Amino acid sequence: MSEDPKFDLKSLLGLPDEEPEEPTEFEKAVGAALTEAITAMRAAEIIEVEPDNIQPLVAEATDAAIESASLKRLLKRIVNTLVHSDLVEEVYGTDAELTAFLRRFFERS
Repeated sequence: MSEDPKFDLKSLLGLPDEEPEEPTEFEKAVGAALTEAITAMRAAEIIEVEPDNIQPLVAEATDAAIESASLKRLLKRIVNTLVHSDLVEEVYGTDAELTAFLRRFFERS
């Protein structure tokens, strides 16, 4: 059985492809902080993530974080993403421990 080509609604409707937007300075700062934090969490064995999944996890967590209205909500959204992401094999800490660990990376950014 052959695979069906991916359905492209925009093409069907004659709409132009959207150009990806450049990340804002805030998005860049969040991404950098998350790259450091997730790498450190992995090294400290707080989370178990395959090396190839680190950048996709950073992107997933960044997307969740940039929708937050405050640092507290930002950290909650990131923790929720880490706990529920298919990219994370295992989490070895409570939500409070993960939040405290992450806070260090965002307070200095």
